[in-house]
Amino acid sequence: MDNDTVPDSLYGPQRDIYLRALEGDPEGMFILASMYHDGAGLEQSDSKAFEWCLKAAEKGHVNAQNNVATMYVCGNGVKKSATEAFRWFKAAAENGLADAQFNLYLMYYNGIGVDNSMEEAGKWLVRAAEQNHPVAMEHIGKFYKR
Repeated sequence: MDNDTVPDSLYGPQRDIYLRALEGDPEGMFILASMYHDGAGLEQSDSKAFEWCLKAAEKGHVNAQNNVATMYVCGNGVKKSATEAFRWFKAAAENGLADAQFNLYLMYYNGIGVDNSMEEAGKWLVRAAEQNHPVAMEHIGKFYKR
């Protein structure tokens, strides 16, 4: 890992989270990424937030997978990449995250990071709506009216 020394600025629960991340705990890595993103007890760093979020995503943390995809979309801490965003949204969507399923719908619908496919777009929109994703539920009527 980067550095196995806990920063002096961390104590109590924040220190414990840092140690969990260093030990390879995906939830600890995900929370540490948020701490870097927000500058909570650590110097704010989008690149370190991305680094720790990616480590959690690679270990299957579904919210981290979604966040990594979003970071690739926005270029937060990493160079923008629609294809990488698609890859990570798909991983999170396949793991059942409704937000990622909706984002995957948008990518297929608009042909961002993947070839445009109304069939795939519809499939992911339905999956998100079945989980009561509010925006997916709004889009589903419009999608099938077209």
